[in-house]
Amino acid sequence: MTAGDLPVDLHDPAALIAADTAALLPAAALAGAQVRATADQLAGRPPLERPRALVVVGAGAAAEAALLVALIGEQAQTPIVAAAGLPAWVGPLDVVVVFAAAFDDPLAARAAAVAARRGAAVVVRASTQGSVADAAQGNLIDPRVSVTEALCGPARLTVLAGIAADAGLYPRPDFDAVAELLDAMALACHPASEFFVNPALTLAEHLLTGVPLLIGMDPIADAMTAYGCRSLAALAGLAAAGLTAGEAAGSPSVLARSGSGDARAGVFYDPFVEEAGASTPPITAVLLSGPPTDLMAERSRLSAALEAALPRAIRVGQEEPPGAGAPAPASRALEQVERDNFAATVLLMSRIDFAAVYAGLATGARPPADVPDGLGLPGRSVQHLPSSIAAAAWSETETDPWS
Repeated sequence: MTAGDLPVDLHDPAALIAADTAALLPAAALAGAQVRATADQLAGRPPLERPRALVVVGAGAAAEAALLVALIGEQAQTPIVAAAGLPAWVGPLDVVVVFAAAFDDPLAARAAAVAARRGAAVVVRASTQGSVADAAQGNLIDPRVSVTEALCGPARLTVLAGIAADAGLYPRPDFDAVAELLDAMALACHPASEFFVNPALTLAEHLLTGVPLLIGMDPIADAMTAYGCRSLAALAGLAAAGLTAGEAAGSPSVLARSGSGDARAGVFYDPFVEEAGASTPPITAVLLSGPPTDLMAERSRLSAALEAALPRAIRVGQEEPPGAGAPAPASRALEQVERDNFAATVLLMSRIDFAAVYAGLATGARPPADVPDGLGLPGRSVQHLPSSIAAAAWSETETDPWS
């Protein structure tokens, strides 16, 4: 698929804004506001005793739970378990985080009620109205920023990081600095930004040239592939796939369809799959790189081989953070990336979300069913949230319809 085949031109800011009838772009710009609102509710909570297990329950909870596991890494002293429903073994020694998928999510309401009855420490992220809020018994994290749940990954990961910090499992991030970086990312991803420096538009254009394949180049990026596939499905209607670097290297057919030019030039060339690959749609590979970890050195040789075998692929995740070189207060936020991995992870989440929104606008994809408010209360939409620097900047442009 080329730019000329798309219903909306990614290089036309006015057309993109006009196509965004569900206001997904300004909603994506509220990632920083989500982190602030969530961190405010987490602040002041009493510390938790180190649990036997941290259990994350809810539809789609596995993606954020996997990211937390990757962030904690080999230093984890407590298992982190993700499940659609509450495991039967949960008891008073455990901490349970419940993510509701809707106002009246019966599975989330039951999980919260049963976990509390068993004596577990329970934290619920849900609307303030409905059966889930009733089951939370006051242990509620309110989605104060009303956006579709498809764009709430940063808020959900903030909940998990904050609870893990309360339990002594993970150092508490500087959420204010992280929010500043997310605001800078939102400004960089504005449709009026020059295309060649817009990190979301360049990624979206690449993803639309074939069947998207996200390849994780390190443990955090491995977990990010699941999040990226979920985001592309919900916001762009793209059925993407995710593989670890090892899985990709062991799939010559995938590598042949992802390469360019003569497949025999690649180190993974397989003569038995070359002809079959030529008759099928090309695969558009994205090499995801998480923040630096101790395990990255072990994968450096494999990463180099994959980059050589996939010359058409782009690498996402190790680029300079948005706002680099800017004066304070951005400098404090940029230093945060160097101190912990949480900031770099949510930045990558935000870039993927923006790219998914742009890809959906370009192809005319239907917006998620829960736009515009998600689990938030009606009326608390983007234009009523002046706390976000990014949202204010998006509404100051005279050509924007949201002003």
